[in-house]
Amino acid sequence: MKKELSIILPVFNEKDSLPIMVRLLNTTIKFPKEIIIVYDDEKDNSVGIAKELASESSDIKAIHNQLGRGAKYAVETGVRNSKYDNILITAVDEIFPIISVEKMLETLIKNNLDLVSGTRYSKGGMRLGGSLLGAVLSKIANKSFNILTNIHLSDCTTGIKMMKKSLWNSVKLESKPIAWCFAFELTIKAFVNGFKIDEYPLKSVDRLFGGSSTFKLGPWVKEYLKWFIWGYLNIKKKK
Repeated sequence: MKKELSIILPVFNEKDSLPIMVRLLNTTIKFPKEIIIVYDDEKDNSVGIAKELASESSDIKAIHNQLGRGAKYAVETGVRNSKYDNILITAVDEIFPIISVEKMLETLIKNNLDLVSGTRYSKGGMRLGGSLLGAVLSKIANKSFNILTNIHLSDCTTGIKMMKKSLWNSVKLESKPIAWCFAFELTIKAFVNGFKIDEYPLKSVDRLFGGSSTFKLGPWVKEYLKWFIWGYLNIKKKK
């Protein structure tokens, strides 16, 4: 497998974080790559800077997602427009995982994996910033899921995933387009369906440069809990 990568960045009012993220990716990654910025609404404050960045390099694309609102559909739009077989999805506001991109890709290729999930909760990983409540719920949920299912991943809910395009196209995602819940569902279904998956530690600092959060406690908890229970039941059945 060649060392090349399509990086998909769903955006929602990220005019401050976006140029920093894209320019860091563009200057630090030396192997063949493309950066696909996907937005839902032409009125999003990210759109102007996304188009400006796209005009600076042929490796950068700004694409309007018209499949449906939310990161789930933005990623699907990005995958459909990607040219490489290796895909990275990540949130624009999480700047520091940039330093782990090459190592994640090397892990994917060297070990012939289908999915490498970033982890903030194993040795070498770290999570800082963002919503305190969101961080607490994330840590509790991931620790509980790990203990109950004995899955070898410590951070199933993170949206920072690197995968083969074939994995994305093989897994039927059914979660509602709430936050990055689809990334949790994707990880669970990849494991249940026997794909080769592993994780890589990374340091994540949320919203270092501001931006708009979509965090809504009720809908988030309901949807994540649905897939927590589904995952528990199906992983136990598999074992």
